[in-house]
Amino acid sequence: MPRIKISGDVERKEAVTWQQTIVDRIRAGKVVPVISHSVDHNLVLDGHTSLVAAYADYIQYPLPDKPDLPQITQFKGITDESITDAWALKMDYINFIKNRLFDLAEAAGASEETLAEIEEAFDDVTFSNFSGRLGYPRFDDGPANPLLNLAEFPLPIYLTTSYHDFIEVALKRAGKEPRTEICRWHKGLESVPSVFESDYQPSKEAPLVYHLHGFDAYPESLVLTENDYLEFLVAISQEMGRGTDPIPRRVRQAMADSSLILLGYKLPSWEFKVLFWGLIKPRPLQHTSVSIQLAPNEAERQYLQEYLRREAKFEVYWGEIEQFIAELRQALE
Repeated sequence: MPRIKISGDVERKEAVTWQQTIVDRIRAGKVVPVISHSVDHNLVLDGHTSLVAAYADYIQYPLPDKPDLPQITQFKGITDESITDAWALKMDYINFIKNRLFDLAEAAGASEETLAEIEEAFDDVTFSNFSGRLGYPRFDDGPANPLLNLAEFPLPIYLTTSYHDFIEVALKRAGKEPRTEICRWHKGLESVPSVFESDYQPSKEAPLVYHLHGFDAYPESLVLTENDYLEFLVAISQEMGRGTDPIPRRVRQAMADSSLILLGYKLPSWEFKVLFWGLIKPRPLQHTSVSIQLAPNEAERQYLQEYLRREAKFEVYWGEIEQFIAELRQALE
């Protein structure tokens, strides 16, 4: 931040906007981006809305409402006799998105040789690895891509509710060495190795990517159904501050002393509600943060803006994620 004269530089103080505050805190490494799964879906799976619609068709979802993924997966888990447990449901979902990406790649002109190779390894690789073999995420739009721009920021920690490694891919492309970690929100995940078992400390050169809702390399870690979201919320709330807290102390600390940038979240969704009430609202300090929202009608706009400001000291940027992140990068430069 530029030097401010002690002798009453009122004009300078009035000129500082919340946008400038965010830029200054990025420079200081005191911002945590929180990236939704819809950001990844828009890059790789033809968009979150079309993915959910395709999955609803896949399971022949019969109800007339317009559900999101947790409602649909909950329905399938209860009504499909071939789904014997939670692991089977999550494997079925991963198999579905593999097939969807394969079809999209084929339609986009992937070579027969590439398709044959990936089809042979279909059941043996994670979805993230599967995507990489097919050349996704492609980042075709270069500097306009929000993940590529985020990866250039000098930040030690990135949070995501995505199940996939696309932010890690962007960080590696930026010359960094990211480490992947998951939230151990149920006891079945206690045996998964942790990056914190070593002397690792997140840094801008080796940032931590913390997958709050699981990672596709560990299907049992996915927070997928409505029941999963409720179990996740109970786990991170009841154990907060204890030795059994599923959220590492370093991540809790970063959320407490940093500004947050929420990317791609819709307030009515399970994904946002559990994140907000489980991790954002309980923060002991409420630093200036921002949520990027597409402008709805005026009544919704006023409600969303007032809700976020009153509940968690969030500013709202009305516009596209790509535009906002590009503006931040330009300001940093």
